[in-house]
Amino acid sequence: MPWLTIILLIFLFWFLIILYVSKKKYRIIRPYGPALMISTTRGKDYIEKWGKKSFWSKYGLFSIVLTLIFMVLTMALLFWEAILVIGLPKSLAPSPLAAIGLPGINPFIPITYGIVAIIVAVVLHELSHGLQSANNDINIKSMGILLFIVPIGAFVEPDEEKLAKSKRKIRMKVFSAGPSTNIVVSFVFLVLFILMVSLVSSPSNGALVTYSGNQSIKAGDLLLSIDGINVTSSSINYINIDPGKLVPLNLIRDSSIKQVYSISGLWVNNVLQGSPAYSAGIKDGEVLISINNILIRNYSYFNSFMENTTAGENIFLHFIFNGKDLYYNVTLIDKYKFYENYYPNYNSPSYKGKGFLGVSMAYMNSTFSDPKGIISMLSNPFSGGILQGFIFIITLPFIGLSPFPSYFQSVYLTPFSPILFWPIANIFYWIFWINLMLGLTNALPLLPLDGGYVLKDMISGLLERYKVMKNESIANGVSIALSLLVLFLILWQFIYPRIF
Repeated sequence: MPWLTIILLIFLFWFLIILYVSKKKYRIIRPYGPALMISTTRGKDYIEKWGKKSFWSKYGLFSIVLTLIFMVLTMALLFWEAILVIGLPKSLAPSPLAAIGLPGINPFIPITYGIVAIIVAVVLHELSHGLQSANNDINIKSMGILLFIVPIGAFVEPDEEKLAKSKRKIRMKVFSAGPSTNIVVSFVFLVLFILMVSLVSSPSNGALVTYSGNQSIKAGDLLLSIDGINVTSSSINYINIDPGKLVPLNLIRDSSIKQVYSISGLWVNNVLQGSPAYSAGIKDGEVLISINNILIRNYSYFNSFMENTTAGENIFLHFIFNGKDLYYNVTLIDKYKFYENYYPNYNSPSYKGKGFLGVSMAYMNSTFSDPKGIISMLSNPFSGGILQGFIFIITLPFIGLSPFPSYFQSVYLTPFSPILFWPIANIFYWIFWINLMLGLTNALPLLPLDGGYVLKDMISGLLERYKVMKNESIANGVSIALSLLVLFLILWQFIYPRIF
């Protein structure tokens, strides 16, 4: 039976269970949207006992401050992203699935690590709400597990009526405890992740193959030499070997040194539709030999040649494919105008008048990275600045480095068994990632999220302090307006590139 059919049947069976439970109205189990809440009073005595400790009162004040700080930072991030999508081509528009933080739905979140991280994040989020409720004499009605086919978290249900009648400061402590705890936990696990990666040893030389469309080379190979010339990831761009030549490659694969053969030179791996290369019939897999009878040995040669061309210039190209010579006469177009039509967000005034061919190429149709450089960036991500470091760490799933792929794991030496080391490093990373995303999301000034209630109480309290009439009504209005603004900024990222 196909996997898609099995998944659909599982979901159908699950929703039949939800429908059955909703009709029976059981006391300890009830629907919660597409999930089920299994509630109990067991354990609430322990939470109420732990919550009485004086630490939680101080932590509550810290939570309010931390939530407000990250509320401002997250709003700034939303405005920044709203500006970035202006001019973004439709083909690069973010997928709405990427905004859903559920493994199996979000294409970047691995199912196993994602489920474990979500359980940790939700349990800690709800537990912190419960501890703050207990610290402020708000009864806990029930607690339990949240199921969506598999356990996805837990919940602690305080006495909502008593919470609503509490002082604003108390409500702010209770609501801010969840997102602040997720943010604190995310930083703790980020430190643990960085410490683990810093224990990894990288090879002393060679170029790590991170992608290959070449049958002779595989992702994970550590390329040592080409035609007897020792290489690094950067020196490949300047290697001085005649294109089209069958050359020996020495590499390490699966901990063994091997020798394979490949055609040297730049291989075409993408031809842009609407470009001169596309119109001329240049295809993927062809190997560039020369332009205007000048040998193009590496990407540096090609880039240097194209930088000195102009729009309207005619060039003569020589390629080979499966041992056959191919020749093309191509008239270059204006690079600025092409980008203006197809990729306006990536256009630059420096492109004006430059010749444009419209072909992407890679040496031996592979991409290479510096193995020492990758591990150095992971173990010291903030060396180039805090903002740049966070962007790099957060985007690891989008650049194929989390979970760590097998090609990555096979190259590096770990302080203990890699069978254990890499899964632990991966789970530390995803607990950091999921907690940070959950914390930032709940810190947003969006009702009914925690941050929305925190801001509403803060505005109401400030207005009351300055004796503004109808402070509750004004606070409600401002909170609703901010909620609509946040919702607009989120939807803008997905809608704008697809309409304009």
